[in-house]
Amino acid sequence: MRQLSSNVYTETEIRGCDPSIVLTREGAVFIDTAQWITNLEQMIAFAEEKAGTIKYLVNTESHIDHIFGNHWLKKAGATIIGQEKILDGFFKIPPAFHMATHEYNVDIIRRQDPGALDRMPSEEEYLVAKPDITFTDKLTFRLGDHTFRCVHTPGHSPEQTSVYVPEERCVFVGDNIFNDCQIWLHSVDFDDLFHSLDWLQGLDVDYIVPGHGPVRGKECIVENKQFLHAWLDAVGEGIVKGWSKEECVERISFADRCPVDIGQSECMEYVQTNNVRRCYDYLTRSVER
Repeated sequence: MRQLSSNVYTETEIRGCDPSIVLTREGAVFIDTAQWITNLEQMIAFAEEKAGTIKYLVNTESHIDHIFGNHWLKKAGATIIGQEKILDGFFKIPPAFHMATHEYNVDIIRRQDPGALDRMPSEEEYLVAKPDITFTDKLTFRLGDHTFRCVHTPGHSPEQTSVYVPEERCVFVGDNIFNDCQIWLHSVDFDDLFHSLDWLQGLDVDYIVPGHGPVRGKECIVENKQFLHAWLDAVGEGIVKGWSKEECVERISFADRCPVDIGQSECMEYVQTNNVRRCYDYLTRSVER
């Protein structure tokens, strides 16, 4: 894990999202979870050794790479927090993967964390641990000397949450930001996302912990806006040329621009085709008056 400050640790070199830990004098707070069992176990053991107990887990969204480890964190005693819309998509994966969620999880562990396969719970034993506490717009709690401001920042997904910890000059933004890897737009609302990125630019922080990729400063907000506009511009040019949605899918790809995140190489085609479709639908939508 990378240590950002004396009390904040994050893991960016694994499959899935960037799970993080904030240590306080009254216990640890997790933001999202690892998608490999080996890393989950290591992070839980680390938090318990350093902080004595795990008090909270904040899920920034419902996508499986962020909530895979809820089973383990719940068993470790964490109270789980999420924005209320997280329940709409909880423990679901896109139909394009043609697998039930538990089967999908087992497949990942079998291929990428095989040494932990014997510790993967059966479907009957797997605890689909939904949030114990939900909120609408904002939820603030204190633990020890730390303040955790959970703010609904929709964009990548309807339930997207940012967790701002002012004492550490750090904000955990979930998948509203991807750094140095492909952006997934399969559930995006562009208007919400740009608004949320504008809000993030107003925070006084040194560290932005993204959903995927390395930790950066606030310059990454502008970089993500540029990447989003590049997608919209490319699809917009196709629409102006008279291309249909499927013709845009066939002809537009940013696969050579950067890789998908660690362990997700098989998802590149899915990302490209669905990004084009979401951009096309956004640019061609009609608004009722």
